[in-house]
Amino acid sequence: MYTFAYESMGTHWEVTFDPHEVKSGVSAEDMKHEIIARSQRFDETYSRFIRSSLVWRIAEQAGVYKIPDDFRAMLELYLKFYEPSGYKLNPLIGFTISDLGYDDVYSLTEQEVVRFTPDLIETITLEGNTLITSAPVLFDVGALGKGYFVDRIVAYLKEQGCESMLVNGSGDVYYQGTEPTTIGLEDPRNASKVIGTTTLQKGALCASGINKRTWRDHHHVIDPHTRASVDNEVLATWVVAGDTATADALASCLFFVSPEALHEWKFEYVIMNKQGYIKKSPGWVGDFF
Repeated sequence: MYTFAYESMGTHWEVTFDPHEVKSGVSAEDMKHEIIARSQRFDETYSRFIRSSLVWRIAEQAGVYKIPDDFRAMLELYLKFYEPSGYKLNPLIGFTISDLGYDDVYSLTEQEVVRFTPDLIETITLEGNTLITSAPVLFDVGALGKGYFVDRIVAYLKEQGCESMLVNGSGDVYYQGTEPTTIGLEDPRNASKVIGTTTLQKGALCASGINKRTWRDHHHVIDPHTRASVDNEVLATWVVAGDTATADALASCLFFVSPEALHEWKFEYVIMNKQGYIKKSPGWVGDFF
């Protein structure tokens, strides 16, 4: 197996694949460089922490924009999840979360006025690869963007002929192999421990927790209706699904709605509350300690 790691999108990535399965004639080293280059381009295009990005250009004024296939695909996913999430999984949250202090200069200082997050359906129109915005909006695709890009790496590896792979975008994981693999579920109260495990043979596991990316009185899971971090009993979520973008989005949705509200999707889940109690779906495969 061939494994490499790199930093991109403000986090750690690790990719493992079997170079003997590659049928395209591309070397493992060239595949590594291509994946890293694609990661950098993705970050430069969609990061609200990079002022030259596409999302900042769109934020300057309302208008009509030609967008890449990846952006269209992510926005289509957001539109599918918008109503089931209680209208809270909203990529237009960029200005709100920036005003709360999680901005492009990491000021971690809340502004006197925190802007509202506009309604997704009323504010954008998507016509193929044409995006129409009725107001200046700052996109933040963090609720599913990392999972989406894991899937893009997986698609690239499959295009080269790979059938065995592990792609780990800092906890957003896709695995496919001839034998099942066991993955630990990080304890959100102590990152050096796990609360349990799950087993994957083909599919994705994504986690989300309010212990990640915290500052002052806030964490990164923001309720766009209250313009504040989610304040309920959910501490962390884990989701297993067929693809990583879906698992990533569902792990975020579980902070806003019950699993039953997301019945349209096939997935397994674990929800941990602030008292350490676990709720899991009937089909969850794994052990808890």
